[in-house]
Amino acid sequence: MIRIMRSFLCLLCFAIFGGGALCLGGIIFPVMLLLYRKPEPRRKILSQSIHGSWKFFVWLMCWMRLISVKCNEIKELRKISGHIIVANHPSLIDVVILISLIPKCVCVVKKSLFHNLFIRGVIRNIYLPNDISAEEFIARGSAFLDAGYNIVVFPEGTRTVDNRKVHLHRGFAYLHIKTKKPILPIHIENCPRILGKRQKWYDVGDKTSVYTLKLKNAITYKTTENRSMRDEAISVTRIASNAMFAP
Repeated sequence: MIRIMRSFLCLLCFAIFGGGALCLGGIIFPVMLLLYRKPEPRRKILSQSIHGSWKFFVWLMCWMRLISVKCNEIKELRKISGHIIVANHPSLIDVVILISLIPKCVCVVKKSLFHNLFIRGVIRNIYLPNDISAEEFIARGSAFLDAGYNIVVFPEGTRTVDNRKVHLHRGFAYLHIKTKKPILPIHIENCPRILGKRQKWYDVGDKTSVYTLKLKNAITYKTTENRSMRDEAISVTRIASNAMFAP
């Protein structure tokens, strides 16, 4: 009975999330685009709107005791600026949790989400699709970082699957090499595991899932002249991976 009730509450939360996203993307954002003609003020208000609405969604899931979120460095996380944030990706709502905690933040997301009825109106205005060229990603990413935004990247490209060999995309490493902006690795745990890659999205078990975010030391890699950018990117990716997946 408890499991069924929790599934109903999860369904309710996602219905509210979808309705809120439709409202933001279909009504509020178009109005903001008319009111704010200059790119930077427009980008700022859109980012703040997403941060605020996703913060409410996470609060709602916590209030319903579907999840709880623990982060000992939450004050530091809220203050960071111009960082490339890389994290593992155990569940469906990792990005929502991160952006609910970080006020000035954008994210690299799957191309398919730009066609999702519920959230395409939200993400297309400020987020980066994962299928753009490396040159465009570096150019657009650099502009965000220079403006003080943090860029959230899940280098696996999909949700983490236990006991599967991890392969990380190196786009964030090239961005770091080009911009010299620090990389902040974050390890995310959720126990008991819910909303995973091979789990039903509405099955949230019979206990509160505790999300624990662990911030690792920021990475600033010093490049050398006699190495290719590809080799440098491989080294940066390896260092970030070791930090990101360390418990």
